Amino acid sequence: MALASRAQLLLERATSVLPISDEDLIYKGIAVSVSERIIALKKAEARLQGQYGSLEELERKVKTDGVSPEDHTLYTDLLEWRAINYEMAELLVLYKVATL
Repeated sequence: MALASRAQLLLERATSVLPISDEDLIYKGIAVSVSERIIALKKAEARLQGQYGSLEELERKVKTDGVSPEDHTLYTDLLEWRAINYEMAELLVLYKVATL
């Protein structure tokens, strides 16, 4: 896959100055982006953990209390937490590949 011409020029310029190959620079960029996203997800997870204790406790609360038609907060938080866990797992795989 060809990079956009502007990105390609920037990559060429960076590798002419930095003691790093273009491939390594791309991998490092991916690793940094993944790391930043993981940090953001960890913060969101910590917020939910502070509110509910654990994902299991939130699941139990939704099952026990149900979700009222007027307030879907519990269910929305449950979906968010599950999405965080899924994305974290995917990002960790991507990070491992980018840092090999």
